[in-house]
Amino acid sequence: MSTPIPAPIASLWRNNDKIAAIKRLREETGMGLAEAKNALESQLDGDDGLEPPRDGEAMRAAIEAALARGDKIVAIKLLKDATGIGLKEAKDRIESGDPQQWLLQANTPMPNTTPPPTPDTAAWTAPGHEPGRVRSSGAWTAVFVVVLVLALAGWYFLRA
Repeated sequence: MSTPIPAPIASLWRNNDKIAAIKRLREETGMGLAEAKNALESQLDGDDGLEPPRDGEAMRAAIEAALARGDKIVAIKLLKDATGIGLKEAKDRIESGDPQQWLLQANTPMPNTTPPPTPDTAAWTAPGHEPGRVRSSGAWTAVFVVVLVLALAGWYFLRA
């Protein structure tokens, strides 16, 4: 069983004064450097080696507890790991403050998102695809020809 972290040390850790927190924990418990660091990380960063809660209400309770402690990063990590959504989407949902958004099922698309392309519609499978070749619309070629004609016409009339 791991040693519980005293509140003043936990406060130092959460305020990003990690060196001072490790130093005080070592002084109070006699732990080694690596042992103290691992204890603080595992207990205060939410990495306790357990599976994130899959039940909606348990996840909601865990997120609310993390937010009550001031651990927004842990709350985001819990939501991200439990639902499989991206980091930015998890951050946006946590910051919305709406607990209903924390209960969405895994991989539920948000309203204004487009689904990723399916592998059978990938560009590399299209007929005539050549790796490394960029297709052009020809607009730049037309612009180049017009500028070249104007430059030659100007040179011809100014020469006379």
